[in-house]
Amino acid sequence: MFRVLAALVAFTVLARIPVGFDVGFKFDAALAVIWAFGLLSLVLLTGYVGQISLCQATFAGVGAYTAGLMVAGFHADYLVAVVAGVAAAFVLGVIVGIPALRLRGITLAIVTLGIALVFDRYVFQDHAFEWFTGGTAGWRVDQATMFGLQMDSSKHLMAAYIVLLALFCVVALLMVNLHDSGAGRRLRAIRDSELAAATMGVNLTRYKLLAFGMSAAIAGLGGSFYPLVAGSVSPQPFWLFTSLQFAAIAVLMGVRYVPAAALGGVFMAVVPDVLTRFGHGTFMGRAYDISYDWFQIAVGVLLIVQLIALPDGVWGDLRARALHAWSAAGALGGRKVKVA
Repeated sequence: MFRVLAALVAFTVLARIPVGFDVGFKFDAALAVIWAFGLLSLVLLTGYVGQISLCQATFAGVGAYTAGLMVAGFHADYLVAVVAGVAAAFVLGVIVGIPALRLRGITLAIVTLGIALVFDRYVFQDHAFEWFTGGTAGWRVDQATMFGLQMDSSKHLMAAYIVLLALFCVVALLMVNLHDSGAGRRLRAIRDSELAAATMGVNLTRYKLLAFGMSAAIAGLGGSFYPLVAGSVSPQPFWLFTSLQFAAIAVLMGVRYVPAAALGGVFMAVVPDVLTRFGHGTFMGRAYDISYDWFQIAVGVLLIVQLIALPDGVWGDLRARALHAWSAAGALGGRKVKVA
């Protein structure tokens, strides 16, 4: 009940934050939730199971293109499009997980990197798959409805953001509960030692494939909302570099923690836009020019500092300090003063 209450409070607060801002920042808020889904998929796959993947943006892209195809090509309701996008991403995740049955570490990372490169170059941008991608212009989603609400990328963007945020809170709550469940303990046993997990009777094949499929489905859930939020879908948001950013920011914020995914999504979506908007001007009579490239440099520098100073990630360190302070306060309050 405490977790449900915390999720409701978080949803209520976050749902109100973008209301007073312009369309650009509302788009950033929705994009932050989309990227948070991608980071949440790494929390499951890497944080819980210990499997490395550098193609999470590919799963999100498959979800986005499938949703765009269903809406623009078949004129389906957007709820149906989202379900189709999640299903397509899940199937691809299971297929990608098949090599993971015998690979681990850097070898698995290279395989997933190759999958991201193949989709980036030969699926999302090749003319042979125009039936799936909608060609160079991509699929356009001007108007759509979901749960009876009108949604698009301009006038009704807040409705899409509210639905996205609600879905993220639900999935995040399920992820936290999964961590403490029997299935979660089996997944973490695979992360700690596959040999020990197999010895204890854990079905490695089933749980690894399930982890890859569920992780891809979570990323695809976020990606399936991209055409709705952006108004169209194109290859650029789902190229290889986005997958690398997912991996870097997940480690930076704390790959083992669900709230770190939300924090990373905000960092990944809002900071580049702030640099673009306010990166040019004058300060104390001197002109300054901060380009988007500074964001990439900042991520690299922060990642190096984090690995040295905060090995458990930003959220993990904040959580550890908060728990330590709470324990210290509880111990101090529990002391009894003896009166002579």
